[in-house]
Amino acid sequence: MSNPETFPAAPPRAAIVAPAATATFEQRWLAEAVRLSEDSAGPADDASALRAARAAGGDLEQRIVTRASNLSSADRLRTAQGARRQHTAPLMVATLLLAAGAGSGAAGTVLGDGSRPVNIVWALSGLLGLHVLTLLLWLIGRWVPIGQSGSLAGQLWLWIRQRLSKAQPLAWVMQAQFEIARQARATYWWLGRLSHALWLTTLCTALLTLFFLLATRRYGFVWETTILPADTFVRLTQALALLPAALGITVPDATMVLNAGGSTAVDADRHAWSGLLVSALLLYGIVPRALLLLLCHFKWRQAQRRFRLDLTLPAYARLKNRLMPDTESAGICSAAPAKLPEFHAGHRTPGADHQRCLMALELADDLPWPPTDFPPAHDAGRIDSRETRHQALDQLAQHGAGRLLIAIDARLSPDRGALALIAELSRYADTTGAWLYGLPADVGRVRHWHEGLASIDLAAEHVFESRAAARDWLEAPNA
Repeated sequence: MSNPETFPAAPPRAAIVAPAATATFEQRWLAEAVRLSEDSAGPADDASALRAARAAGGDLEQRIVTRASNLSSADRLRTAQGARRQHTAPLMVATLLLAAGAGSGAAGTVLGDGSRPVNIVWALSGLLGLHVLTLLLWLIGRWVPIGQSGSLAGQLWLWIRQRLSKAQPLAWVMQAQFEIARQARATYWWLGRLSHALWLTTLCTALLTLFFLLATRRYGFVWETTILPADTFVRLTQALALLPAALGITVPDATMVLNAGGSTAVDADRHAWSGLLVSALLLYGIVPRALLLLLCHFKWRQAQRRFRLDLTLPAYARLKNRLMPDTESAGICSAAPAKLPEFHAGHRTPGADHQRCLMALELADDLPWPPTDFPPAHDAGRIDSRETRHQALDQLAQHGAGRLLIAIDARLSPDRGALALIAELSRYADTTGAWLYGLPADVGRVRHWHEGLASIDLAAEHVFESRAAARDWLEAPNA
């Protein structure tokens, strides 16, 4: 070629990000965020990311993850993933402070200032009533969904977080987390963690306030009724005291319950009623919430480990043919056309016998180009788009070449398009060779390339696996 610099070189691109053999939850989360961003902002420029994904291999999900990791937008989404905790931290702190204030206020309200006896029924209702009601709603929501989960606090939190996270790409990351929970059918456990954490904060604060007030003030305890018999309160107290008594906590007996129904409190019974109030809050409030919080956390972590991308979603289904060409499953070409273009038809331009030409065919980004140990004058650039393919064919048709060496990314499986292009390029060179650049660990793919190149009648001695052999052949004088 008289002017090899006219071949356009591919613009510099970012280095390939090659994920681990098995995708992690964070990588799948990133892929979901990429899917949502493309649904919102349109498809990304992913030519380089697709090549990286095909070179990395693996099943369709692994290639989708690799593609997502190599997109230009991935860095911003990864940053948003890491920053989401800092973004929601002020909201979480404010919510926990409100929960703590509610617990302290509830304990102070039910006990009062000590100037009047504490109504036992009202005290227990004030400390445990709403907790029991919301707990029942949460449990019912496991089978009869209330909104998106059985957690009213979780739904409120989700609503507030969505309103405060409208800036992109953070909104995509947040929405992707919710989509993962929905697809994994784990929204119940995901939002349940928040609900139980808030209630645990409320009840623990109430317990601390209860301890402080009982330790610093003198309270009497009574129950009052107009129509219920005294036996009702005896049975109720015995039922509530069943678990505390089994743990050795002093609780009121039947006589103490009847005494509390009088007009004045009995001093000797104060410790028993205080013990019942504190133990009921601990055993029927704090302990169940703590256990359910641990259960929700375990279930959510389990859902994260089991989560896999839903490959039936339209966005992923559209990527299948681009990430999993039919050729890769069989090694060489899938069935179809009966005959590839003929190799070296011999209609190059005369007088180009001494021209040397080195081209790169769809190399991945981690293979440096041009190679440092080849003469720069031989470099005819990269072919990795339809435009550069037409330009390369036009230049070769015009100038021809004595020797044409085509560098191939051997980590990719050979496909009909690549083999047909090699055959087409060879028509404009006196002699053509193929250099398997970037040899993979999988020797099977090397064999597939040899078989594919043989199918277009490229001589085996013109297929090189080492850099030195390819360079020596390119620079050797014509016979």
